[in-house]
Amino acid sequence: MQGAMKAVIGKEELMRRIGKLKGWMEREDVDACLFLAGSNMFYLSGTRNAGLLVIPLDGEPFLLVRYAFGDALAEQESPFEVEAVKPYYGLNKKQIKQANLLKRAKEILVDRKVEVKRLGVEKSRTSSLKEIRKVFRARRRSVPLLDAGSYVEEMRMIKSEKEVELIKRSAEISARALELVIEELKPGVTEKAIANKLEFLMRDLGASNLAFPSIVAFGENTFNAHHVPTDRKLSEGDLVLFDWGAKFAGYCSDTTRTFVYGKPNEEVIKRFEAVAKAQSNGLKSIRGGVPVQDPDIASRKVLKKYELIGEFVHSLGHGVGLDVHEKPRLIVGAKGKLRQGMVVTVEPGIYIKGWGGIRIEDTVVVRANRAEILTTMISKEIDFLKR
Repeated sequence: MQGAMKAVIGKEELMRRIGKLKGWMEREDVDACLFLAGSNMFYLSGTRNAGLLVIPLDGEPFLLVRYAFGDALAEQESPFEVEAVKPYYGLNKKQIKQANLLKRAKEILVDRKVEVKRLGVEKSRTSSLKEIRKVFRARRRSVPLLDAGSYVEEMRMIKSEKEVELIKRSAEISARALELVIEELKPGVTEKAIANKLEFLMRDLGASNLAFPSIVAFGENTFNAHHVPTDRKLSEGDLVLFDWGAKFAGYCSDTTRTFVYGKPNEEVIKRFEAVAKAQSNGLKSIRGGVPVQDPDIASRKVLKKYELIGEFVHSLGHGVGLDVHEKPRLIVGAKGKLRQGMVVTVEPGIYIKGWGGIRIEDTVVVRANRAEILTTMISKEIDFLKR
C-alpha cells in the first residue's frame, strides 16, 4: 500500500472523466462498473489505496477498502465516499468474518436500489472475474460482464494539459537525477551502485515513485534491452546506457541515453549516428492524424540505409502516463492513428550481441503538427561524458 499522495487532479476533472465513462455505460446498458486498485482506479478516483471503486450509472461513485489497509490514505486522496470494511477473526474458525469488498459493494447497490443486470469490469484482471461472477448474479445466473477497463484505457490515451505538465515535471526530476549521478562515474564503479544512486536521487528530488526499475548497463551489457544492473565494473571506453524515469503525482516519464565513457571509436560513432538519425526521422513523422505505424517505419528506413535494420528488434515506442507502458504501440503493422494529446516514447535502438547496444529515447506529446519533446534536459551527444 502506498503512502498518501497530495491530490493534483481535482474533483471537477474526476467527475468529467466519470461522466465520459457513464456515457459509455448508457450506450452499453451497463448499470454499474467495478475497478480494482490500479491505474484505472487512480484515473477515475484520485487514489490507488482502496480495494474497489464502484460507479453506478445513477448515483455517486464510492470506494471500498479493507479496514486499516488504506482507508485513511484513500480518504485523504479521493473526494469520493470511502467505506472501510472490517474483518473479524475471533478465537476460532467459525467466528471468522472476512472483509469481502465485492459482497459489500452489492449490498450498497441494493440499498441504493441499483439493480445490476449488466456490469462493467476490467476484463484484463482475470483473477477477479470468477469471484465477481459468483457475487453478482441475477436469477441464479451471473450477470453479463462488459469490458469497462479497456474503455477507460482508451480514455487515458489522450492527456489533458495538466497531465502533460505532470509528465514533464517527472522528466525534469529524472534529468536532474542523471546530472547528479554521472558525477559518480569512474573506473571500477558498478552498474548496481549507479542504479541505486540514481533511484535514490529521483526520490530525493521529489519523485513519488519510480516509473520502472532503472536500467544502467556498461559495455557489452548494453546489448540487453531490459538489462538488470549487475556488479559489472565501468572501464575506459565502455558504452554506458541509462534507461530511467521518475513518477510524479502518479505520472511517468521514460528516457534513454547512451554515452561512451572516454573517447568513442569510429565504429561507435557511426552506429550512434545511425540511431540518432533514426530517432530524428521518427520524431519528424509524429503529428495528429498520422497512422500509428508511420514513425516506426520512418526510423527503420534510416537504419536500413546503415544496414542496421535487422538489429532494431522492438517497437519504436509506446504510450506513457499513469503506467510506463500504455496504448498505443508504435510499430509497423499497428492499426489506428496518432491523436493530439497522446504521450508516447520514440526510442529506436540497435543490439549487437558481443558488442553492445545503443538506444536513444524521448517522451513526447503529439501536437497537431509536431512532436513536443518533454525530455529535453539531457544531452544526446555520444561524448557527453567526456572528461
